[in-house]
Amino acid sequence: MIQETKSLTPGMFWELYSEKLNESGSYQAYQHCDSWTPVVLGVAEDIISNKLGLKTQREYITVDLVGYTTKWSEEKQEKNWHDRELKVAYEHENQDTWCSELCKLCHFVADLRVISSYYDFRKEKKIDGLLQSNIEKLGIQRMLRVPNSQWLFVFGPFLFGDNGKEKPLRAFTIDSALKVVEITGDKKVVPGEWRN
Repeated sequence: MIQETKSLTPGMFWELYSEKLNESGSYQAYQHCDSWTPVVLGVAEDIISNKLGLKTQREYITVDLVGYTTKWSEEKQEKNWHDRELKVAYEHENQDTWCSELCKLCHFVADLRVISSYYDFRKEKKIDGLLQSNIEKLGIQRMLRVPNSQWLFVFGPFLFGDNGKEKPLRAFTIDSALKVVEITGDKKVVPGEWRN
């Protein structure tokens, strides 16, 4: 369980998320939005709740999933369930309309804001370039308006028949100058390698 916000980083979350996706993902579920959304929400909720030790709630102020802590009331010697400190805001977008989720999460106060979506990696415009362009349009005032907040962007391949099934999911974050930085690691998350 995390003890400090500093330990909640995009790289740490991606490591836990990719590991859990490799354990829980199925290629058959990945091919259909209706079956894949519950998988990724369940994976994110498990990480936020069990690995990070946070309370979770789905569809909190139109955000798919949040992880939060509650304040302890010394006076009443109990938790104040309505005094929440949001640690994680997680959005999964089934379509390629993740840009609207990006703008929405700019206005959401959380230590880590996560967007999970898909991209057709066969397109001429690369995902990191498209992500960079959209981040620059929103600008530093919106992207970094929450002090000490970080971003994680996860893109899986859109599947068209067998196209893209061997492509791995890719994860990115941004630095203080809004430069997109890919998060790499030893583990690959490749939908085509999952069991059916």
